Amino acid sequence: MPETTPILALPLIAAGQAQKHVTHNEALIQLDAVVQLACRDKDLAAPPAAPAEGDRYLVLSPAPTGAWAGLSGQVAQFQDGRWRGLAPKPGWLAWILDEDELYIFTAAGWVRFRSTLRQLQTLTRLGLGTTADAANPFAAKLNTALWTALTTAEGGTGDLRCTLNKQGPGNVLSLLFQSAFTGRAEIGLSGSDDLTIKVAPDTGGFREALRIDRATGRVDVAGPAPAPLLGAPALRLTQDLATDGSLLAGGLTMQASSGGLAWTVAGLAGTGGTASGFPGGLAVFVKPADGARPGALREAARFGPEGNLGLGTSAPLTTRLGVAGIIAHAADNTWSLGTPALRASVLYAGTGAISTSDAREKTPVAPLSEAEIAAGRALAREIGTFRFHDAVARKGDGARRHVGLTVQRAVAILEAEGLDPFVYGFVCRDSWPAVAPQEAVPATEAVRDADGATIAPAVPARAACPGRAAGERYGFRTDQLLLFLARGFEARLTALEAAAGP
Repeated sequence: MPETTPILALPLIAAGQAQKHVTHNEALIQLDAVVQLACRDKDLAAPPAAPAEGDRYLVLSPAPTGAWAGLSGQVAQFQDGRWRGLAPKPGWLAWILDEDELYIFTAAGWVRFRSTLRQLQTLTRLGLGTTADAANPFAAKLNTALWTALTTAEGGTGDLRCTLNKQGPGNVLSLLFQSAFTGRAEIGLSGSDDLTIKVAPDTGGFREALRIDRATGRVDVAGPAPAPLLGAPALRLTQDLATDGSLLAGGLTMQASSGGLAWTVAGLAGTGGTASGFPGGLAVFVKPADGARPGALREAARFGPEGNLGLGTSAPLTTRLGVAGIIAHAADNTWSLGTPALRASVLYAGTGAISTSDAREKTPVAPLSEAEIAAGRALAREIGTFRFHDAVARKGDGARRHVGLTVQRAVAILEAEGLDPFVYGFVCRDSWPAVAPQEAVPATEAVRDADGATIAPAVPARAACPGRAAGERYGFRTDQLLLFLARGFEARLTALEAAAGP
């Protein structure tokens, strides 16, 4: 019969043994030491100076001294005024009181129990710093959290992707943001597979602020909208917006700030209703540069529903461009109004045009030569009536008659007098290059694969362009032509008066 137990080596009472209580008490002392094992420390290399009866220490020093000599790796117990060592076996657990940590004895020695954890499977609840419950089976109460990628040196890829999954399109998959445990914002796939952002005021329910269409990537501000009117725009505002030029509720606004205060300095808003003369459109607002923050914005431009544009006015537009104010080029005497190939049909004005005639900006005025005067007299005889071909094609005999002459005859007359027609400002010849025609292109949305990756990008709609052949056109500066003719008239009158005598 063995003298000790096989696991804890507790002494056994032999048959007919005298003083059985000694053996029994020895076994109880060992059980008292190793059952519910809690050690005061594990980092000492020598016994403490004043141990208490029953104190236990985990001796991890490779070369302990004093009464602990030879007890490395064992549990040192102070009992009956002396130290004794208890040799552990794999699987023993020891709670280290000064660390509040659990250690386990393995083939490699004593190790922190947490380092031996490799898997936690099928947990029903987990609380970190707080208590998980049935409604929140995973709960954490903390101030910071970190997720970091497993590096390639550690056997990972260096990437980190957190995956959240829901059962189907009709379910909700979202991140809910709360303040004082009341919902204030939500981001996710709420009842569909489009990404949405919702917000909530202090009272009332959530309101959708932004939606990203999963198929096209289009961004809709303030919620779902009907099918796009202009192909596949990347950003679309769909909320009903203010039209009074000051509120811009839901529009795009730009703000300035100072001293912690912010105020709107410009904005963009859709318009609706017919009160202002527009059944719809787009308005741009700016704040006057008056040096003060208060005050309503002023409308700077408005695009009407027919593509008309008003600058500085919100009055109903009956023309393509309406302007309340002076129109001026950014540089003096640099650009024309219209082109030889794209002329204005009619120019309406309350008074005549003003052409610069400042002596400080000209060379001295030289008198016309005899050849020039002769050409002026000949040009006057060319004045007659004519009709434009396109007017005749459209109106037939109803086409109106105009008074004038042609540049080609003026060129011939000037050359007949030995003059170069194109050194004179009243003779104009302009040309333009050809423009290739373009076919209409319908709008198409982006084509994506099953994973949402773009195979073919979205194409916006493009109207057809008929193109234009290269060409040239002659013209007069009429004011200068009339002055040239007037000098010829003056020479003729002078000759007639001289012939008539006094």
